[in-house]
Amino acid sequence: MFSCLEQIDLRLHERYLTLERNIKSSSNSFYDSYLDFQEQFVKIVALDSGVEFARETCGAMLKQPQVVSAFKEKLGVDDYTFNKMQDYTLKVNAHKHKGEKKIQIETVVSYMKVIFNAVSAFARYKNIDIDEFDGNYFVEIFGEYDKQNIQLKKEVNSLKEELMTSVENNRLKEQDIQAFKGLLSQAEVDKLSLEDQNNELLKQISKLKDIKLSSMETKLNKTLDLLYELTSSVVENRAISYAVGDTICGREMFKKYVEKAKEEIGK
Repeated sequence: MFSCLEQIDLRLHERYLTLERNIKSSSNSFYDSYLDFQEQFVKIVALDSGVEFARETCGAMLKQPQVVSAFKEKLGVDDYTFNKMQDYTLKVNAHKHKGEKKIQIETVVSYMKVIFNAVSAFARYKNIDIDEFDGNYFVEIFGEYDKQNIQLKKEVNSLKEELMTSVENNRLKEQDIQAFKGLLSQAEVDKLSLEDQNNELLKQISKLKDIKLSSMETKLNKTLDLLYELTSSVVENRAISYAVGDTICGREMFKKYVEKAKEEIGK
């Protein structure tokens, strides 16, 4: 939907990625990143139209007659969209000065629809292909990091519980025990941003699974060693039982009993 941004301006594309991450985090930082994105876009349109500006804010630029003309006459942006760009700029600035409640998906879709209309007008002017607006996309990704965070924390806790007894009783390799103890605590993870939390939890899951696999391999090797020892003992005991029945047969016959015992064990 916003894939055309890379063709318009890389910095604008980077600002969109930040904006999208805040939507996935359902964070109020959405407002700040939205204004950053819109401001960068307005500058691009202004520069493309030869409009000079110093360090004006987004709101100030949108009031300049040359910028208004660039959007409405040159790009063909309708009055509703342009007025909303000005209106949302004021609302975002107001949001910065007074803490508002957590962002809602309805707000996200409305804001993204307006900026999409403006961006698509510029893309058409530059003969750049752009898809249709899809509000459901933002509905689907809204709060995505929160949902992922819950699932990842459950998986980490489950793996830690499985391995905790083995760690406490030193039943793992020393390097695995140290790796387990070196993981960030939940309190430390919670201090990170939601996106960084999820990245850290994914790393922990990978490490815990490696430790679990190492533990299973160790147990399997011990089981195989015991089985080998048991098999050897069974062979000898069965050979002796055969030999006791006919000790007068001598050493050669005893060897035959051992071979017979091995054959039966192998069946």
